[in-house]
Amino acid sequence: MANFLVLLFSMVLTAYTSEGRLPTCQPNDFHYEFTGCDSNGGRWRVSVPEPDKCEGGAPPPPVRGKDCKFTCDAGQFLNMTDQVCNPCPPGTYSLGGGARFDEWDKIPQGFTADVDNFLDSIVPGKDHINCTDTEWKPKGEFIASYPGPCSSNLVYSVTLVQPGSVTFEYQYTDSASMFQFKVQNDQCQSVADQEASSWPGPTKEGEFKQINLVLKTGLNVIIWRTMGLNIGDTKTKYKPVMIRKIEVTGVAYTSECTKCRAGTHSSKEGAQFCTPCDVNTFSERGAAQCNPCDAATLYSRKGASKCLARPVCTDRDYYETQAPCNSEQKTYTEYKWILPQVCRENDDGAVRLPSEGPPRDCPPCNPGHEYVNGVCQVCGDNKYSDGSGLCKLCPASTSPTYGIEYKWWNEMPVNMSSECITFTESECESESRWMVAGGHVHTHYGRGDDAYLILLLKVGGFRTNGASMDGEIARIEFVFETNCTGKCEFIFLSDDTGHSTIINTWEGNQQKTKYKYSIHSADPITFTWAFEHSDWTIEDTDQTREKFVNDVAKIYSIKVTNTLQGGASGCQKCPKGLALNGQSGCVPCPAGHYIDVNDTSCKPCPPNTVIPNGYSWGPESCVKCGDGLRAVEGQRCETDCMYRDQDGREYDFSSLAGPKLIQGSHLFTGTGTQYYHGFNISLCGSRDTMAICRNNVSSSDSKRLKIHQTSAMVCRTTLVPDRDSGTVVSTQPVSVGDSLYKIVSNVSLTDMYLREGYQKDGSENDIHFYFKSEKSTIACVSGRNTIISLRCDPSETKAGTLEMPPKCADGTCDGCDFHFMWRTQSACAVCRKEDAEKIIGECEDGVQLVHFTPPANCVLKSKLETEKQACTVKLSALPFALQVAIPIAAAFSLLMLLVVMYCWHKNRGLEVKYMKLAENSDRNYDGELPGVDSCALEDGEDDQYDSVTFKESRGARFFKKLRGKRGKDDENPFEPSNGEKIPLT
Repeated sequence: MANFLVLLFSMVLTAYTSEGRLPTCQPNDFHYEFTGCDSNGGRWRVSVPEPDKCEGGAPPPPVRGKDCKFTCDAGQFLNMTDQVCNPCPPGTYSLGGGARFDEWDKIPQGFTADVDNFLDSIVPGKDHINCTDTEWKPKGEFIASYPGPCSSNLVYSVTLVQPGSVTFEYQYTDSASMFQFKVQNDQCQSVADQEASSWPGPTKEGEFKQINLVLKTGLNVIIWRTMGLNIGDTKTKYKPVMIRKIEVTGVAYTSECTKCRAGTHSSKEGAQFCTPCDVNTFSERGAAQCNPCDAATLYSRKGASKCLARPVCTDRDYYETQAPCNSEQKTYTEYKWILPQVCRENDDGAVRLPSEGPPRDCPPCNPGHEYVNGVCQVCGDNKYSDGSGLCKLCPASTSPTYGIEYKWWNEMPVNMSSECITFTESECESESRWMVAGGHVHTHYGRGDDAYLILLLKVGGFRTNGASMDGEIARIEFVFETNCTGKCEFIFLSDDTGHSTIINTWEGNQQKTKYKYSIHSADPITFTWAFEHSDWTIEDTDQTREKFVNDVAKIYSIKVTNTLQGGASGCQKCPKGLALNGQSGCVPCPAGHYIDVNDTSCKPCPPNTVIPNGYSWGPESCVKCGDGLRAVEGQRCETDCMYRDQDGREYDFSSLAGPKLIQGSHLFTGTGTQYYHGFNISLCGSRDTMAICRNNVSSSDSKRLKIHQTSAMVCRTTLVPDRDSGTVVSTQPVSVGDSLYKIVSNVSLTDMYLREGYQKDGSENDIHFYFKSEKSTIACVSGRNTIISLRCDPSETKAGTLEMPPKCADGTCDGCDFHFMWRTQSACAVCRKEDAEKIIGECEDGVQLVHFTPPANCVLKSKLETEKQACTVKLSALPFALQVAIPIAAAFSLLMLLVVMYCWHKNRGLEVKYMKLAENSDRNYDGELPGVDSCALEDGEDDQYDSVTFKESRGARFFKKLRGKRGKDDENPFEPSNGEKIPLT
């Protein structure tokens, strides 16, 4: 038992010892490496083993190595044993002192990819932003980033032993996003000697451009950065930025050559690059030559890493086309294999190529065309056709209505073309393209193709039809449809802004849809339709390519109006006659006139209305100018910077007429890059005062700096300060207000103010300028709108202060509607004389001076002159007791006057009545009394007999009372008593 325990302890101890210690290194376990450069510019070659493989041993002694700046030539590598440059063996390549990255199955060594979410802290009220979709992702043939609300960075750090360069190929089609290329040295200073390369220019859809930048000796940090520009806008979808090849020269030696990637080969020693395999051949990684595929059962594309089985032929391996019309106006349908043909047509179950169809009548030409020798050609000058017959001359005093209209797709029009563009260096090998099919034109993918199918329409310019106000000059309309298995994408682009811009995109299945787009420039333009049958984020394999190969996009009709080139489908009357003998259309009506539909004469539009162009029919063509605007020459609506509100108050905004710049929120990415939006605003005035936003960035292939600018009433540009050079890069100019369409006051915007964080107190007195830009985008289908609210603030200067919405970081809460507050003294009403407070001076020589003091909420347009007036005494100048006594005394005097007048009126009435009574008592009375026979009554006579009693009237009673009162006062003994009777005889 004891022996067993000793044996067990020995085994455990042996196992512990073997696990805790590595074996001793043997001579074959060592390999050579160079140390870092020392202060003398040299280094040592030392022998080191592989990590965790062995320890100890007897390595060879260190040997002084090559100079730090030493590199081998391209196609060679440094043999560490004898420190001599040897040529690369077949199946490998070398750049000498350089590195090439063109395989993107994973992020290569030395590269890092990260994202920075810097918007969560500056856009309140928004949900947390997920940055996963914006990061750089390897896609096999390229690496790509989807710009969005995050900053996505691809970083490569490299130390150069001698001056070198970096070269890369990129695709950047969406100018609405930002793509920056930046290099920093070991002092974190940016390379600014070739600043134009820091902002790569946009490319066409499917096009790759190359940029080269010189690097200095030492550590260089190379950064590729993408970012979406619309802060807080979650609707805008940007196109991906792709990089497919990066090369860096000036690095240290390479101790081994790089193996050729699968699908390429190098058959000779000393190769500097590898050559792609031809069609129907393949190669694995590190191949010296390409191997052929079995021609009977297998095939491959150019640069293939393996062969694919030839499938049996199906109906998607051929396409239908129409033979040209013959002299008898007959045609027929014919079918052709898609080349190169990869399917097997003789196997069981294979589809055979259909035979030619029977002869049939040629379909009509497109409007404005006629058949000439079996081919549709455009009608000549002053002719028209609906496409079903020959072209005819327009009647007298009429002119052709020129345009482009395609609704019959018998052949590809001469001004249209189709392209197939891949994401790799190879081209589309099969006949993947847009194909005509009689009633429509559609996409068709060959087997294995993964590319954009591009359809181009070039228009040579547009007719302006005389003077035109701000608005559309022409219009394009097209009807399309998509039918997809996966997440296909249909894109419509235009270069009317000077570079290719995405107008709209549609994903997945789309039913038959009619889309319209307004054209505002008469310059030549190219329209592009692009279709991709699968989402770029899906892993690219042969299986996915086959899965989506049947996805299709169809365009049924395209119509462009008012073009310089193209045919005419009809003629229009010319009320003012033909211009230049009928070669240039009708003479337009004078500005501000329309054509009467009854007598075709030119008649003026109503006051304060404008008309789109000089060839508009009916009074309904006249458009009334918005509130606060006036018609100028009948062509456009403007303001002279003067405004009168509904209460008759006048405002003078002339001090605000010049362009005014306001900066948005300053944003910083995680790497410290600063950028912000600048808004240039021209509030009012003529076209000479338009705001301008410039793009001072050019691509590397420009021989000199090309300036692109946007003119508008309100425009926005992205500004990126460069701390090293002290300059500011301006890029991505865009209009957010082409024209001013109304000025209003007494309008409640309380809800908007609360939503955006403005103070609502005093908002009822604000004046609002409304601007619009009708150019639609993916996120803003109806275009962009801008409101500038002017608020009276006497404490501000005339120029005032522009403010952003407190709750919206960049002037907008949704990316489409912008709002700014302008606090200024100029927003106060012009002072009127009746609004001023009067101050009357002292009376001197019968004259007083009257001074006028304006209120605080208005501004003086001119000085209020002092006036003179005759001296007056104001009630307010008297003591308070006297101020109270005067009205009381005046009231009492008035009352007494009324009483006296009343008494006089009553006495006069009594006198008249008494005189009438006396006159009527005895008409023969001569004025003398008869003699008295007796002074007493006879016996038996009643003392009331023959007595006369006067009836007392109200006036008599009144005076009787007065007499009675008087009698009582002076006790007159001769006054008869009230009961005394006066006998008549």
